[in-house]
Amino acid sequence: MVYRGTRESEETDRMLALSDGVIAIAITLLVLEITVPEIPAGSPLSVLPSLIFEQWHEFFGFVLSFLVIGSYWVNHRRIFVHIERHDRGILWLNLLFLLMVAFIPFASSVFATYPDQFGIMFLSGTLALTGFTLALLWSYASRRELVEEGLSSRVVEIQAARFLASPAVFVLSILVAAFDPGLGILTWLLLVPINAVLQSRLVENLEGEASQSRVRTSK
Repeated sequence: MVYRGTRESEETDRMLALSDGVIAIAITLLVLEITVPEIPAGSPLSVLPSLIFEQWHEFFGFVLSFLVIGSYWVNHRRIFVHIERHDRGILWLNLLFLLMVAFIPFASSVFATYPDQFGIMFLSGTLALTGFTLALLWSYASRRELVEEGLSSRVVEIQAARFLASPAVFVLSILVAAFDPGLGILTWLLLVPINAVLQSRLVENLEGEASQSRVRTSK
């Protein structure tokens, strides 16, 4: 007879289904924060394009939050590709991550309504905390040896760096926005090159390990 706790530790389908559902709903809710502008009484219809353009911050907040949630979903998926079993700690940390994801649409709405220093810092803080919960999830799983056997410490470290990269950029954005809100927004662009470099290093290490494994097998 298989111990019940063992069966539960190997069941991840329901946890992943819940995670995918929460993330999908959060992404969908983002677009609801974009309002349709009202044409002032007596104004011609031709003013509509300019009114929509004035809402650039709403579109920017939507795209940024969508891409960040999407990247966090990708990282979440990569974590559970390597996790072979889980415990209560994983369950609660995953719920903490989902709590932050579910809060992102509200933070995006705050930024869309108040695209000033506070709005930038509030959205950046929310996205940073969300990323840190994901990094904490990976750190916990690797320290408790819940990840697959044979995963090198180098790969674990690069993955950890990847999970910390995005929240670190948002923390930097908060600090910069305290002095210059516009520059604080520009710091978000650092997400692209930093994640690209870390992804490249991760692929190189994984390919190197796979090559060494094939060599050992052929001997």
